[in-house]
Amino acid sequence: MSDWNPAHEAIKALFALTVSIVTLGIGWLIGQRLTYHWNIRQKRREFQLSASQQFYSAYGEFFAVWKLWNRLKPDDISRDERRWELHKRAAAAEAIIEGTLVKLSCELILEEQQLEVLGKFRQALQHLREAIHQDVAMGWTSSEHPNYRAFKDLTVRVAAILSADWLDHPPTSDKAAGQLLRITSNIWSDMWREPEKSILPDTSVV
Repeated sequence: MSDWNPAHEAIKALFALTVSIVTLGIGWLIGQRLTYHWNIRQKRREFQLSASQQFYSAYGEFFAVWKLWNRLKPDDISRDERRWELHKRAAAAEAIIEGTLVKLSCELILEEQQLEVLGKFRQALQHLREAIHQDVAMGWTSSEHPNYRAFKDLTVRVAAILSADWLDHPPTSDKAAGQLLRITSNIWSDMWREPEKSILPDTSVV
């Protein structure tokens, strides 16, 4: 006599089907979550690379304008026109950096030292536009000029912030706003010229 029971077999089949569905569901949810986090990480990485590229582009433009401005002769008949053009290019480079600072404020939880570096770099970058506006040459006459050394120091530090590993969790909107306000404060307007904090070796002759 057979022990086969249709109801019992149906229950076993339903149980096996349920286990399969639950397993597939859990696997799908985990896969979706991993895919989501991977996409977010990938987007942030692309965002980071874009910010770095913009920073280096603005830095290169700063140097190009600086060299052209210092070589513009006082008796050049097109001086006023060329001066205005260089002023616009210097302002455009600053605008790129301003956008980068907003990105960093919104994407990273910055330490006080990093906020200070970004704020000082922003002020240092304005030095060129101000020189053009005042119609005076940039006074960075050698690689050992204190202001030039301080500027290079800040540039390296900003690049380090851009190239570091970015955490997956950006700051809150309030935190981001506070960071941007700190960076763009005028308290850094003169403080960026502090050469004693330079990470570059002092090669001056005593």
